[in-house]
Amino acid sequence: MEDTMSEDSASETRDKVVRLLDYEATCPDCGVSVGEEHKFDPDDGGCDIAICIMTGLQRLMCDLDHDCGREKWTGWRPGLTECEEFGWLLAPGWPDIPRLYTEAVWDPQKCRWVKPT
Repeated sequence: MEDTMSEDSASETRDKVVRLLDYEATCPDCGVSVGEEHKFDPDDGGCDIAICIMTGLQRLMCDLDHDCGREKWTGWRPGLTECEEFGWLLAPGWPDIPRLYTEAVWDPQKCRWVKPT
């Protein structure tokens, strides 16, 4: 039996963007829902995905002398929405995170990456 696609389904497949990282209702590391603060355990550091709200970088790796704050899970991996907004993609749906970290500036008041002015 021959596998055939209708013109509409072929067009829909072509137009669908394949995303490296898609929306997730819960954090894939600590399991909190959208709008909840990432879990933090002083003994093991907590969630691998949580960021330091002062630097924008991974909270677990922050060794600066400040309060890293408690970031909330948005449903999107850190930096993904900014890369898409700035057009910094390696391919459709594939964020260029290294470029984000080297060219953008973290704004702790907005708790997001911004393009330098």
